[in-house]
Amino acid sequence: RSRVAACNSKTLIRKREGKAATEAAFHQIQGSLEADRPLEIVQIDHTKVDLMLVDDVTRASIGRPWLTLVMDIHTRMVLGFLLSLEAPSTTSVALALTQAVLPKDSWRAERLIENSWPTCGLPRCVHVDNGAEFHSRAFERGCEQHGIQIAYRPPATPRYGGHIERLMGTLMHRIQALPGTTFSNVVERGDYRSEERACLSFREFERILALEVLGPYHNEIHRGLGQPPIAKWTSSIETAASRYPLDAQAFLLDFLPYETRVIRRDGVRLFNIQYQDGGLAHLLGRPDTRLRVKYDPRNLSSVYVELPDGDHVRVPYADLRREPITLWEHRTAVRRLKDEGRRSVDETSIFTAIREQRAILEEARGQSREARRSVVRREVAHRHAGSAPEPFPAGATEEDADRIPMPPPGAHSGVEIW
Repeated sequence: RSRVAACNSKTLIRKREGKAATEAAFHQIQGSLEADRPLEIVQIDHTKVDLMLVDDVTRASIGRPWLTLVMDIHTRMVLGFLLSLEAPSTTSVALALTQAVLPKDSWRAERLIENSWPTCGLPRCVHVDNGAEFHSRAFERGCEQHGIQIAYRPPATPRYGGHIERLMGTLMHRIQALPGTTFSNVVERGDYRSEERACLSFREFERILALEVLGPYHNEIHRGLGQPPIAKWTSSIETAASRYPLDAQAFLLDFLPYETRVIRRDGVRLFNIQYQDGGLAHLLGRPDTRLRVKYDPRNLSSVYVELPDGDHVRVPYADLRREPITLWEHRTAVRRLKDEGRRSVDETSIFTAIREQRAILEEARGQSREARRSVVRREVAHRHAGSAPEPFPAGATEEDADRIPMPPPGAHSGVEIW
């Protein structure tokens, strides 16, 4: 009789609330994801932050940012994070993973953060959900080149992401003490006016979040560990055989989105923009060889041509007078030009449209939240794109044995999701 009642309840919940609610109510826990050493398994996930931010200049709302987290399973340390005004993408994963792998002393110094953040090194395995950004060719290729295994959660089973989702829940709970919080749902928020109470800019909140992670979270006793994550890391990393990428700059490039192109006498053309550099001369005369041309969506002033041996050549605009732009600005400009009835869109018209867009956004900054968000979005992209990687700590053994130069690409398969 009790079994029948349970079956009826399960069926009822499935009909009323769906599979996810049924899983949460009735699934028997079969153990949890565990690792034997640091960097053996790391999890990556995203969440929209429960907080409204404001523009640096006008102090008016620009909406909620996204947070991408990278967490070490063995020690529960936060290895890296990315705060962004962009929705999760191939690029946000690449940037968060790059921060996780590389040393972070310069990043802390730029933000006046004294707390230590000693984590760095290549993970053996990344555990992720089935988002499109984790199935992108850039992410899969980068992991393959650096000997990183990808483990995907079964679809529609959030329990398999328990460690990092609990961490995100912990951080969001603490964020709800800040002015401008949206809380986790409309019931909790009640009549609290989040947008009116918001007072933290993107930079200010990024620093607060870092202080929260590197201070209380890393140094308080973790219930699942019985000790602080930083203590677990310190004691465990001494005996772990850590791996490091030989070239910090190339590591990010290995995860950036790309298109394939044949190198011609006038250089290479991407997004209707011409790029040229003398370093491409030796690649001429190979009409049947398509090479990967990688780009950073935050700054299209240069692209990176991957040579057959795996090295990269940085190739700037052919017209060096042009200003840096983001891919988002480029796409907005092209869409606007086509809406105006332009049958063909050339490089000059794109840059002219972007300059006009920027002038309009600056003028509208005080009146429109979307305009403010767009301006801050560009400022954040340019600031972060200019950050140079730093060397690994003294005494660290740099090895790149797992980095595998990928064979030249086949037929063009379209623009990568970024």
